[in-house]
Amino acid sequence: MLRIGVIGITGRMGQAVLDVASSARDIAVVAGFVRPGRDTATLRAALPPSLLLTDALPDLMRLVDVAIDFSHPDLTLAAARAAASAGVPLVSGTTGLAEAHQAALLDAAQHVPIVHAANFSLGIAVLLRILPELRRLFVDWDIEIIERHHRGKRDAPSGTALALLRALDAAQAEPALTPVYGRGPGEAPRRPGEVGLHAVRAGGEVGRHSVLLASDDEGLEFTHWAQNRRAYARGALEAARRIRNRPPGLYTFSDLLFA
Repeated sequence: MLRIGVIGITGRMGQAVLDVASSARDIAVVAGFVRPGRDTATLRAALPPSLLLTDALPDLMRLVDVAIDFSHPDLTLAAARAAASAGVPLVSGTTGLAEAHQAALLDAAQHVPIVHAANFSLGIAVLLRILPELRRLFVDWDIEIIERHHRGKRDAPSGTALALLRALDAAQAEPALTPVYGRGPGEAPRRPGEVGLHAVRAGGEVGRHSVLLASDDEGLEFTHWAQNRRAYARGALEAARRIRNRPPGLYTFSDLLFA
């Protein structure tokens, strides 16, 4: 049985992980991290009675085989350090990471296996896999990335949109890609190598990402959408299964699926 600890257990993604794990025969969520000062008595009413709630990351790490993090960047930094100290693999889906947070993940990955992904859905993992080849094949085509999320999402463009851009850039084709965040107002003629990134925030949209490639004569458009957050939770749990016995290093979800 794979013992999982969830950092961000009371958030929407933490709850989705708990929900999906409840029907998995090989996984048990045994611990959850909550911020210091939270009323744990109230929180326990909505959680399995056997699950340990703690506001100390070292305590969580001592109980689990893999930690899953859906929190915020500063807590991800602390979680990476705690995981490295305890020798526990870490799966993180937190977005909006700055350079200091990325550096902390890289440092921790010298000691334990860590997988970080802006999006743990299987569909996005496949799209990230094929985009470099499409860029090499259609080097002269225009490219636009459009993402839609619920009104409460904080970062823009989304971490997934930026991951799609990095996948296109990985082709190392010419001309080099230059991101343009929205267009206008005023004149905004398209220049060679531009990739438009457009963020839409409205309603309760869980997540929708489109990559448009077009020439003067034809075009391709790939769209992935999540019906609910269970798609991301399933991917995070699959990553936990696959990361457990890996050597130290920083992995992507695609690395684990297509290795």
